[in-house]
Formats: sequence, C-alpha cells, structure tokens
Amino acid sequence: MKDKLFNQAINWVISKGFEDIRANTDDYDSPIPFLKPNGDNHIMPDITGKKYGNKSYIEIVTKDDSTQSLITKWKLLSAVASRKGGLLYLLASRGYKAFADNIVKTNHLQNVKVVSI
Repeated sequence: MKDKLFNQAINWVISKGFEDIRANTDDYDSPIPFLKPNGDNHIMPDITGKKYGNKSYIEIVTKDDSTQSLITKWKLLSAVASRKGGLLYLLASRGYKAFADNIVKTNHLQNVKVVSI
C-alpha cells in the first residue's frame, strides 16, 4: 500500500517547494535513521526535506504497523522536526485522514500537520 503512495507523496513534497529531499525509495538517498538506545531497532522516516532551511519530516499514513509503534515514531519525528524548525507532515490518503487525526488528537502530538493526498 505504502509503495503506491510514495509517488503521490514525492510529488506533494516537490510541489510544496521542499529541497534536499531524501526518501525511503530507490530514486532518492535514504533518510538518516534514528537508532533506539538498545540498538535493536531503528526508526526511519519515509521522506525528509528542507524548506527555508528548516528540516521537516513527511510520513505516509497507513495502518500496516501497530498503532503504538506509529505513535512512538510520530512523537519522535515531531520532536526532532520541532528542534530543527520544521514540521511533521502526515500524508493521508482517502480513509486514513480520520485515523491520523484521531492519533494526533488523543496523544496530544505537537508540531504535526495532517494533509490529504
């Protein structure tokens, strides 16, 4: 599911004027992952980009992963984006926007913008 949405997401990122785009796909350099302290797993953003010198993180919303792992990932990415002057953009296709909005509101995530694609 996520692979089908990558082209739409990349087109959205380009249309919004982001530069230095990194994406977790073959056509772009991969974003830098965040390693968990125990070293077992890492958190990799789907897409990163800079706009006006501020780094933002872009995630494609799907229900493939467990809800708790999504919450953890989105909390980390929103905190890092905030420190770098950017935002965490959650790109949601039809049927996923309400899911993303619900997670953002119930978990009080800051510095997050849910966008329909």
